[in-house]
Amino acid sequence: MSRVDEDAKKWRRDVGLNSLFSNTRPAIPRILALLPLAASLTALSICLPPDLRPLALRSCGIGLGAYLTTVHLVPVISKKIPRSKFGCDLLKRPPRLQIDNKDKTIPESLGLVSGVVFVLALVISDAIEADHVVDAHTLAAATLAIALAILLGFADDILDLEWRYKYALPPLMALPLLAAYSGGTVIRPPVLVRRYLTETKLGDVADYLLKLVGGSVVPEAMGLVDLGRAYQVSDSEQKMNLNLTWSRRWRRCGAASRRRRRRGRQRIYMVLLVVFCTNAVNIYAGVNGLECGQVYVIACAILAMAAIELQHDRSENYTLSIVFLPPFIATTLALLRSNWYPARVFVGDTFTNYAGMALAVVAILGHFPVMLLLLMAPQLINFLVSIPQLFKLRPCPRHRLPTYDERTGLLRCSYVNDRVKITENDGMNLTLINVVLRLKPMTEPALAATLLVLQALCCALALFLRFGWAGGIY
Repeated sequence: MSRVDEDAKKWRRDVGLNSLFSNTRPAIPRILALLPLAASLTALSICLPPDLRPLALRSCGIGLGAYLTTVHLVPVISKKIPRSKFGCDLLKRPPRLQIDNKDKTIPESLGLVSGVVFVLALVISDAIEADHVVDAHTLAAATLAIALAILLGFADDILDLEWRYKYALPPLMALPLLAAYSGGTVIRPPVLVRRYLTETKLGDVADYLLKLVGGSVVPEAMGLVDLGRAYQVSDSEQKMNLNLTWSRRWRRCGAASRRRRRRGRQRIYMVLLVVFCTNAVNIYAGVNGLECGQVYVIACAILAMAAIELQHDRSENYTLSIVFLPPFIATTLALLRSNWYPARVFVGDTFTNYAGMALAVVAILGHFPVMLLLLMAPQLINFLVSIPQLFKLRPCPRHRLPTYDERTGLLRCSYVNDRVKITENDGMNLTLINVVLRLKPMTEPALAATLLVLQALCCALALFLRFGWAGGIY
């Protein structure tokens, strides 16, 4: 018997099916999955002002309908997917075995189903919103941005686009978002940074650099920083001009013309956030349930944060999250049911695209992009760890997934040439998943549960920093 035949005989035993976190024992995975949702709903019920509770109830009702619709449609649509769009689960076989007809294949791109249901839920929310608590134009722009993300993500799944094209897609998806944004451009740095901006030469250097993009440091306002066009130009000043006297309008005419000349510049900060969110979810993936699970936990944390903020701040910034997130959480949870180990469907780039865009939309229109980065700490760490391979400073294979160990049935950290030859001389693939497996090999469902617990802990820490230590930092 050849070595390949021996390996094929050994790897058929999948110890992951016996894990407490597997779908074959659904009680524990379901309990763990409901904990973030229970926390966010508890925050809504306790902290939300009474006059906003009808809005939250409507949104949660739409989310429940979206959940039931997605649960029903995912298995139905998965049977309609052509065989050419099925994929092999690479984490359930030795990496060097040739893929053949005996391997189990799974339908891909089922994120399209949850995405379409989510967009329909947003349209229904906009249609039945009688109080107009959320601006209709803002919600329409957010819906259009999500729809574009779904379309371009599905095109990526069908055409298998190269990475250089994937980096060009998020700016296109962000166009409706850029058009709808009407917030300010001033940010408040931490105390230590403000001290350097107001008391040292660093403030002069920063002021010079920011003036290149229409911004400035405002030392007389305790070191506030106006990012100007580097963040997003606000139209509020132009709207205020309608109420000015003719003389004051004349004095501002020169400044207004300069702003119009700068209007075509790239809105760097917002576009970069969209690029990061969509690609960060995409590269922190490959394990059954991880793509859906990480986004689900982050969305629940944002919903809880919005409820707490609305207890003190009645701005529209956080009200958008109350309308936007319940349907998103519901459709993601429904897709997670079928994507958890052992996965019956793959979500594809369609899901990672629109899920990252949904998080970016809520953060940008809600004016808390820095908080989103704190909530996405594992994704940010994974990106920083991956930089040498992403920028070709080290060899980067097509798949940087963990490696299935046919002798133990566990996953271990993978190396650059794992899928070509047995060697560890080329170095480990640089991902947060491999770092965790370097500490301890484990089954796939246990790995997914570990990473999601890490995500939940990072979100809890971010919320603690915002509501506990923010006063001391800012």
